[in-house]
Amino acid sequence: MNHTQRSPESSTEGRITLVTDTFPPDVNGVAMTLSQLSTRLAQRGYLVDVVRPRPAFQEHSSTPRHPRLRLHEVPGVPVPRYPELRLGLPRALQFAREWRQRRPDAVYVATEGMLGSSAATTARRMGLRTVSGYHTHFSKYLKHYQLPLIEPLVLRFLRRWHNKTSATLTPAPDVAKTLESHGFKNVALLGRGVDCDLYHPAKRSQSLRHTWGARPETPVAICVGRVAPEKNLPLALRSYREMRTRYPDLKLVFVGDGPAGDELRAMDDSVIWAGVRQGEALAAHYASADFFLFPSLTETYGNVLVEAMASGLPTVSFRYAASLQLVRSGVNGYQASMGDEAAFCRKFAQALVAEGPHRSAIGQAARASVMSLSWEAVTTTFERALLGKPDHDRDAVSTTRRLPAHTKTNIHEHANSYSL
Repeated sequence: MNHTQRSPESSTEGRITLVTDTFPPDVNGVAMTLSQLSTRLAQRGYLVDVVRPRPAFQEHSSTPRHPRLRLHEVPGVPVPRYPELRLGLPRALQFAREWRQRRPDAVYVATEGMLGSSAATTARRMGLRTVSGYHTHFSKYLKHYQLPLIEPLVLRFLRRWHNKTSATLTPAPDVAKTLESHGFKNVALLGRGVDCDLYHPAKRSQSLRHTWGARPETPVAICVGRVAPEKNLPLALRSYREMRTRYPDLKLVFVGDGPAGDELRAMDDSVIWAGVRQGEALAAHYASADFFLFPSLTETYGNVLVEAMASGLPTVSFRYAASLQLVRSGVNGYQASMGDEAAFCRKFAQALVAEGPHRSAIGQAARASVMSLSWEAVTTTFERALLGKPDHDRDAVSTTRRLPAHTKTNIHEHANSYSL
């Protein structure tokens, strides 16, 4: 095991182990979430061991650093069509040896691959409290990779896998309800935060817009995230092309990269490709646009939607996951019913025709609606879930049976949206 960071040993501090196939410098929502949680646990005095595959690209400048946060890089294998990601190999014997020497108070398994499976099995045999995360709708991805027939097998595997842990944490009430309807047990909510100081309308840059060929009055739509089949990005492109017949100076910017990039570039050479952006550069890209298009139908939450809202952008999304929780269509964003692509295009048109003051009010309302999403509060919820302590904040973590009544109604109404 390669210890890329070390911290002084202490018998009086709590110890948490996080096992994951993705972590910074990987750029995705799961990696970002785990970075926030692990760093904040370390700041609270825990010794946090993060076990992850050795990154494909050794760009450690974006890796979280804290004296009590230790990264353990283990062997892995490339993920087909995702060369920047790797799946960790199983290491049950090593986990058992290390945990006998330094027993963790809890093990959090964020991903269901070989590495995570060996960690969960070993932890269970050793009597360690083990909590799992349902971060990714793998079964919903299958139709995008021409594998729909194995969906029942994947669902059965995921259900058995997660039910062997003490709890399964997932970020959205409608996802939690759907998991329960498919036989997942001990499902609890772990929300997400957003850095409203980083993602801020003041980061708007006219010089950046100039590089896009956008004048101050030019409408610019932006998409941020992995450029992959499961993200449904052709819908964003179709919406853009349809709207350009009415707004010829409309611009579309894609921030991100991935296996579908070449196909999308070939569809329309007027699209601006900004590549992968992080930190201040990403914040400037959000704030310098005028609309955020989020056509994905496979999210468990949708961190980029919340980042766009914090940046003061009117968003266009489908009504599920984070959008279901946070967006009120026509008030702080625009929503289409789940899977209604024609309605998605209409909502984009509605956003475009909004007068300047109304458009500005939508963006301001979007930012106001996410200002209370604190990573500190999410970390408190996570800490309590890991240690098996009751959480007294009903909005932060609960099984779906303990949610407020108005939220329950939405969960039941939208349970079928996640046909796994």
